[in-house]
Amino acid sequence: MDALTKLKLTAVPDTEWVKDAEYRQENRYWLRVSGTIALAVLRTLREKGITQREFAGLMGCSPQYISKIVKGSENLTLETICKMEKVLQIKLIETPFSHLHDEKHSSQAGQ
Repeated sequence: MDALTKLKLTAVPDTEWVKDAEYRQENRYWLRVSGTIALAVLRTLREKGITQREFAGLMGCSPQYISKIVKGSENLTLETICKMEKVLQIKLIETPFSHLHDEKHSSQAGQ
C-alpha cells in the first residue's frame, strides 16, 4: 500500500471549522455586540489603569471569566452588563428606559 492510500485510510476529516463557521454565522449579531462591549471594557480598563485581575475582583468573578468577556466570545447576561456598567461607571448598552435611570441618578446627585 502506498503512502497516499495509507494516509487517506487513516486521516480523520476536520469538520470543526465548519461547525465554528456555522456557529459564528448563526450568532453573528450578538457576537458583534459582545465584541463591541469587549472593546469598550478594554478601553475603559486601560483609561482607568485597572488590570483584568483587579476588574475580576471588583466584579466578584474569576479572571478567566473576564478574559472571556474581553475576547468578545461570552454571551453576557443583562445582570453582568449592568454590573460592568456600575463598576466601570460607563454605559455599555442603551435600553428604552435607560434615560429614566440616568435622570433619577442625576437628580439625586444634586440633592
